[in-house]
Amino acid sequence: MSKINENPESIFEDIKKLLKKGVKDRSHAYHTPTFSNISKNHYLNSRVIVLRKFDEKKLLLNFHTDLRSPKVKDLIENNKSNFLFYDSTIKIQLRIQTISIINNQNNVTKESWNLISLSSRKCYLTTKAPSSKTTIPQDGLPKNLIGIDPSKEISEKGYKNFTVIENKIKNIDWLYLSSLGHRRLKINFNKVKPEFFWIIP
Repeated sequence: MSKINENPESIFEDIKKLLKKGVKDRSHAYHTPTFSNISKNHYLNSRVIVLRKFDEKKLLLNFHTDLRSPKVKDLIENNKSNFLFYDSTIKIQLRIQTISIINNQNNVTKESWNLISLSSRKCYLTTKAPSSKTTIPQDGLPKNLIGIDPSKEISEKGYKNFTVIENKIKNIDWLYLSSLGHRRLKINFNKVKPEFFWIIP
């Protein structure tokens, strides 16, 4: 049996590697974490998102959404949020508390917009906002875009809805499940250097 890694600094480096891999590798478990926030009616709302960027220096986790989405309105009211990652192959769970920052029609969104495909841009061309009620099952896209990707010119109409949510990491709760004994580490980022605390799983 392999020895459990009990070096906090080394574990933190491994966490950063996993998050970077989650961004680049679409098949990696960390590519699609669960993102949670508090709704305006004080319920916890969770959904799977696609991890688009991890900024190691600024400690930011980014994903894309529609400006018209209810989650954006909720984050304006309460910007406290949480990510949940789990990879069953390595048996490592990450719970990451964050503060969400909404970006729309600025340098952050422009940079990301220029990198995404036409098929991804298509998501922001719906005629109604996400979560709008409808009398029939539909995706909300105009009829002329059903089954096809938009031209680059047409796709630009969706830019006004395209939003990047940057999430500033406040702390990380790392859990490793092992037959040798589970291990759990808390990492806080309230000071200049990370603070490490071992806690009971």
